[in-house]
Amino acid sequence: MVEQTGYDLIPHIAIHPNQINIYNTVEWYQKKRFHPKTAHLVKSNKSTNGKVSSIANRKITKAIDYLLLMANDKKLPSKLHGKVFNFKISFITLTLPSPQCHSDNEIKDKCLNQFIIEARKKWKVRNYLWRAEKQKNGSIHFHVLVDKFVPWSELRDVWNRIVNKLGYVERYRDSMRAFHSGGFHVRENLLQNWDYKHQIKAYQAGKANDWNSPNSTDVHSIKAVQDVSKYIKKYSTKNDENGTIVGRIWSCNEELSNIKGAVELVSGDISTELKCVKDLYPNKLYSSDYFSVLHVSINMLQELKCFFLVQIFSAFLITRFNYNLQLNT
Repeated sequence: MVEQTGYDLIPHIAIHPNQINIYNTVEWYQKKRFHPKTAHLVKSNKSTNGKVSSIANRKITKAIDYLLLMANDKKLPSKLHGKVFNFKISFITLTLPSPQCHSDNEIKDKCLNQFIIEARKKWKVRNYLWRAEKQKNGSIHFHVLVDKFVPWSELRDVWNRIVNKLGYVERYRDSMRAFHSGGFHVRENLLQNWDYKHQIKAYQAGKANDWNSPNSTDVHSIKAVQDVSKYIKKYSTKNDENGTIVGRIWSCNEELSNIKGAVELVSGDISTELKCVKDLYPNKLYSSDYFSVLHVSINMLQELKCFFLVQIFSAFLITRFNYNLQLNT
């Protein structure tokens, strides 16, 4: 008796917040043996040279999709204006108050890492994503997305304290004292974007605290941007034109990394719902020889009453993130 070998293609789906991946897995009749020389074919390119690779782009996009999905709209009272305002996530920028004199990796290790640790403890941040870039002056700075509200004054105090462990606030203070030693000195080269009136105001504020609280941070609520997802993804995945960053240029919390999605075998009910979506939105289907992608959101699936697909994804969120998806009833 001759033993046959072969394989079956088993259809699967992987559901994400804004797309469904449709692909086949291979089930062999006999255990497939790989030639040992094929092991070296899978390589990882760690070089960034300021560019975001296509793989990194997809990972960042996916992480942002999940971060936005689980960052529900929040309402916060404003003590200053006496009103309640909405926000979804905070978009934070962290810069060095004086010229960079440490390696990129040292700043990430001793400053950015410490900031993330304190943000998770102080502001109860659960999900976050950071992206490193070079400023025009060559110094590294960071954009950080977090799922909690972060008060701007607290943010500045925390970051300045952290970077001053490497002396960046002290060097800023010494530089400002010397620059304004004879009184206010206007920065002529900045007048086009920073007028005289605002320079005077910044000088007075800086002098009042003896230049110990540099404007090294910025934070915005992204709720004000109409297309939140598109805006953030464009900002986080754009290539850096101001120089090469040594080491990682982005990262996120472990739960948002390498997300496989809600993986499920395509059966009768699932197949029926997939066909319904494809028929209604043929322009949202991308197909190749190896896989297909349906670019539809979970909200669209709920509107189409694709209950099996939505329930599969909802169960995945509970298992992976302990997050309950708000389902339309």
